[in-house]
Amino acid sequence: MSIMTKILEPSLLSFDIKNMEANLYEVKKLGITQIHYDVMDNKFVPNTAFDTEWLDLLHKNEFAISIHFMVEQPRKWIKKFISFAGIKAITFHPEPIDVNETLNILKFIKDNNVLAGIALKPDTNISQYEVVLKQCDLITVMGVQPGFGGQKFIPITIANLKKINEIKNKFNKKLIIQLDGGVNFEVLKQTYNYVDWFVSGSFLMKYSGNKQDIINYFNDLK
Repeated sequence: MSIMTKILEPSLLSFDIKNMEANLYEVKKLGITQIHYDVMDNKFVPNTAFDTEWLDLLHKNEFAISIHFMVEQPRKWIKKFISFAGIKAITFHPEPIDVNETLNILKFIKDNNVLAGIALKPDTNISQYEVVLKQCDLITVMGVQPGFGGQKFIPITIANLKKINEIKNKFNKKLIIQLDGGVNFEVLKQTYNYVDWFVSGSFLMKYSGNKQDIINYFNDLK
């Protein structure tokens, strides 16, 4: 179990783009300080998401930004984003590239004073990335197939989180474990001891009740 600060970060993918300022004000009132920012290229996943258009606004509103690149050419995309202020962490998928390129990109991100890591799909063999995880500041563990919000949590994710924690305890105790996809009350409870940063999309932003109830539940798990 990690002793580092637990974070619940809403996914920008679930915000109402026409009411972005209002959504940001709403989550800031809940005490949220970090936003999850998805980037998709319609190649690695069959969908598109954000380019750089919201980065300045998030920084202006004093949010830390955690970016998840779901793209075939992560180096090209990361170079486009890396100079923007407010970016705290970047993860990208290593599945479309080789290990050497993955390690080189991690170094490039770190050299720009941003936390660097990889994101893995639920069915990716984690063991083949042990050498990479030794060099990561964080890892995004997907609880759903990447590309779309609102999906149900895939149960194998629990086993994946346990495997990541074994690697963390053995090789890289400072590794931040981020869970992305399918988060709800039950998933929070089941995974709390294995996860440091929880990405919440539809669960938080489209919750029909009082969003403060989610924050209270999350805080009570500590």
